Amino acid sequence: MSASLAVQRLLAAALAGVPGVTGVFDGPPVDAAPPYLVIGGDVMTDWSTKTETGREHLLRVSVWDAGPGLARVKPLMAAVEAAVSALSGSSGGQRVVSARFVRALVLGEPDGWTQGLMEFRVRSLADEA
Repeated sequence: MSASLAVQRLLAAALAGVPGVTGVFDGPPVDAAPPYLVIGGDVMTDWSTKTETGREHLLRVSVWDAGPGLARVKPLMAAVEAAVSALSGSSGGQRVVSARFVRALVLGEPDGWTQGLMEFRVRSLADEA
């Protein structure tokens, strides 16, 4: 399994515990009721040591909600940050060694939707066989 997919699975499991959201998706859902989370694209780079194969993942998570105002999304973003910051474990041959918040942006969309865009840096090492 790719390191990217392994970390995405761990991320999805962690985000499933965020209270107040109706679901976690890996792309735009067709008929999901807001508020919900979408795991977005990621950038993966080498983070190896002399003795271990490692990856650094720059991950994006979006919090979507319908309705006026930006204030409803912000507590959900705080819960997402807490869930991702506590990310740990192994999946598909990858072990998470650190997860850190990078930045966030809240946007009010013209059609009444609010999007909270969040980026995180997750570092993983390959599990030894």
